[in-house]
Amino acid sequence: MDSTDPTTAPAPAPELLKVMSVNLQHGGVQAPTGRPQHRWPRIAADIGAAAPDILVLQECHGWRDHLHEQLYRALNDLDMRVAGRLVHGRAPFGGNLMLYRHQPGVLEQVGWSDAYEREHYNGLGIALLHVAGLPERLAVAGVHLTTVTPEAAATEAVWAADRVLRYSDHAVVIGDLNSHPAHGDDGGTAPDPRDITKDLDRTCRWHADGSPNRTVAERLVGSGLYDAAAHLARRTGLTTHYAATGRGGVRVDRAHLSRLLLDRLLDYHRIPTASDHHAIAITLDLAAPRAALPAAT
Repeated sequence: MDSTDPTTAPAPAPELLKVMSVNLQHGGVQAPTGRPQHRWPRIAADIGAAAPDILVLQECHGWRDHLHEQLYRALNDLDMRVAGRLVHGRAPFGGNLMLYRHQPGVLEQVGWSDAYEREHYNGLGIALLHVAGLPERLAVAGVHLTTVTPEAAATEAVWAADRVLRYSDHAVVIGDLNSHPAHGDDGGTAPDPRDITKDLDRTCRWHADGSPNRTVAERLVGSGLYDAAAHLARRTGLTTHYAATGRGGVRVDRAHLSRLLLDRLLDYHRIPTASDHHAIAITLDLAAPRAALPAAT
């Protein structure tokens, strides 16, 4: 057969890869009181407009009910596949889910790890993906860190970092980190804790002296996973990248990338949606690495 026959030619490698994270706020199907609240169609429309290749979701409340009806609705609405399964750790509800847009030879799942799921209260699952254009598999952890104490959240962060970096040097930890960025990575936008009405938020995000508790971010950076939005803000001068993503004025939703992926970082966006969080999305340039800034210290 002619080697130029398009039926035998390999699929072209994509130039870009978009990874998106959305905290759904009680699954997009409930109000915080547990009453039905049908926000999912609006969230699905926002996700569809962003067109991510990989999507991580937090607070999947109700997605296991009625034979996982909402999960399958989401798969049909978004035309995506589940990477692994919905994980929920020790939490009796909610959980984290990862989806991806299967493209033979271009974006395919090649592995899944949930052996350390219960080390995270809300669950830990890591997808391993073949991505055309990367020299090795991509490891992605979608996370929703605990708010019980900053020490517990930092421990969960280290578990996620240890796992993704064990599986690949091309690694992403993305989701709701429920914590402050590292020193300098918030652009000086940390709010005054006296303006926070929820006592638990003050306890888990600030020290007793009123300074931001940055332990989670410092552990991630110390592990070799760098804040994507802060990196772009320093490179481009766009201080909007420092803007808060959740209530309380903190950029709690973040993507942390390994050095080899940080070199490929092209873009970062906050995306308003029908939740109490902004969605976030990062775009990676698969064609060629970019010049990276010095690692944070």
